[in-house]
Amino acid sequence: MARLLKRENWLVGLLALVSWLWLTGCTAPAQTAPPATTVGHAEPTLPVSATPQPTVQPEVAAQAEATPLPPSPATTPNGPLVRITRSMNLRGGPGTNYPVVGSANAGDSFAVVGVNGQGDWWQIALADRVAWVYGPLVTAEGTDGVPVAEAPPLPTQASTQPPAPTPQPDDGNAGSAPAPAPVGTVVVYETSVTLPTYPYERYLSDAVNETFNWPYKRFDRERYQRERPGPENRQYKVLVLENAYLKLTVLPELGGRIWQVIHKPTGANLFYQNPVVKPSPWGPPEQLGWLAVGGLEWSLPVVEHGYDWGVPWGYSPLQHSPELASITVFTPRDGRYLSASVKITLRAGAASFDVEPSISNISDHTLNFAFWETALLAPGTGNKPSGSTHFLLPGNQMTVHSTGDSRLPGPGQPFEWPVYNGVDYSWLGNYQQWLGFFERPAAHGPYAAIYDTAANAGAVRIYPASITRGSKAFALGWHAALGSDNFTDDGSAYVELHGGLSPTFDDTYRLPAGGVVGWREVWYPISAIGGLSYADEVAAIHLAPDEGGLRAGFYPTRPLDGVLVAATDSGDLARVPIKASPDAPFVGRLLSREQLPATGPLLVRLEDGSGRVLYETIYSGPLR
Repeated sequence: MARLLKRENWLVGLLALVSWLWLTGCTAPAQTAPPATTVGHAEPTLPVSATPQPTVQPEVAAQAEATPLPPSPATTPNGPLVRITRSMNLRGGPGTNYPVVGSANAGDSFAVVGVNGQGDWWQIALADRVAWVYGPLVTAEGTDGVPVAEAPPLPTQASTQPPAPTPQPDDGNAGSAPAPAPVGTVVVYETSVTLPTYPYERYLSDAVNETFNWPYKRFDRERYQRERPGPENRQYKVLVLENAYLKLTVLPELGGRIWQVIHKPTGANLFYQNPVVKPSPWGPPEQLGWLAVGGLEWSLPVVEHGYDWGVPWGYSPLQHSPELASITVFTPRDGRYLSASVKITLRAGAASFDVEPSISNISDHTLNFAFWETALLAPGTGNKPSGSTHFLLPGNQMTVHSTGDSRLPGPGQPFEWPVYNGVDYSWLGNYQQWLGFFERPAAHGPYAAIYDTAANAGAVRIYPASITRGSKAFALGWHAALGSDNFTDDGSAYVELHGGLSPTFDDTYRLPAGGVVGWREVWYPISAIGGLSYADEVAAIHLAPDEGGLRAGFYPTRPLDGVLVAATDSGDLARVPIKASPDAPFVGRLLSREQLPATGPLLVRLEDGSGRVLYETIYSGPLR
């Protein structure tokens, strides 16, 4: 057992390593910046039914020898340009690991001649050379059609302020996702969808949150209810990332949200899909009118869905290669003190996608703000959770955010998880009225998930709990649920998973002037494995006893062949060859009744043909 506990400690450290930290900004340059490669324009069928890490500090005067750069391309006086809004360094390449080659003062302007592949650094023309400036800290004008510029090679001594290293997984360790198998390609393209939409704009007025210099729209719900307008069809632009397993769509006009992720082997949507765009009575109290459109939305700078759920965001689609494509969405550049972007990446052969948020404080003072991702979920094809929906959150205590259930403590109070006073609150069917709650004292990681056993489908979020310290779940209730007529017209419903920078809605994240916080997380749908015991970036597993022994369901995020091993501290108990993929998960016997040990825990791992451990978890659940 001592050896097993050592393995467990090693695994915890490894899982923290695999949750990569991305501290450089992802903000894209301009809404119409073109992709590096133009891809197809076919019209697809879209179904409608822990302690924060140190932030990157602002660019300040730093001493480094200037490196000669190529002559500036020809520019025109009326061409694209950037205006400098604060004193800053100019770099020899798109990153703080390049040398400082000059400086600029507030009020200076420069012609733009290129943009880097990620869309967050501008290449500008100086008198006899080119240099680079960080996009979130400048104002760009007329940048339509700016070409992607190749980054120069890094010099040996690039900077006196090297960037924070990006931890890389060890090729010999479990938890590092292997490269996806070459299953087709991935493409990014643009199309449109028509949705019935209530005329909510008719009831909006302008307002500003002065703390963040953040404009938002205030909704007049009283007049809306009095006039009772009906919906009308409206066309929305959508951006699509698609590979052999997933079709992912983004709605830039409604807050840049990820609107759909269709799991192509089953046809199920990872997210709840509201068939109408209808204002609800919820949202920040000074705003209201929140649109429960569905999908994964970006909520900032305040809690309760933030201000931007209905605001057009900029976007930049990029076809990096036949195996890699991305869409970066970003906040409007209208003077607000925070600049946010989210890079969404899909790879060929993968049934998971990366989400890389980045928030920059472009003001001249420290800001305390909120950032939460809000996922509206309804696993399976029914667009409505069942009483068999299971919340899978690590930990043994939660904190009540709000509830209508008198059996639970009040807001801010703890309760045991999952069973409190004889009621298992991890199952939606045991809810009376609504309930929202946070992991206590903060997010545990590396995953948060739900699984609807009736639909045999679920959703997984893998994230770095050392950075995104908030993990929250919410349900409308079950036996006396909040009415779906508050937000839709067809009786559909959802549950929510939230991930935030702060442990609860009562906490804020502190970012100094010029600071940046960013990270990478992974989302994916799961299906056909009966439930969930553990998940990481590589796979999700469900282990459960039956009359014949211990069964396993193994859903990988990419095709995997290998041997599924069950072991104790005394050695291996069973080695089962498996072949699994996102369209054909493994489901079968792991241990017969005769092979079951008297007590657990079990170490379960997946080895490839060379003995490399690709996946590993410790199972402490029932064996009989």
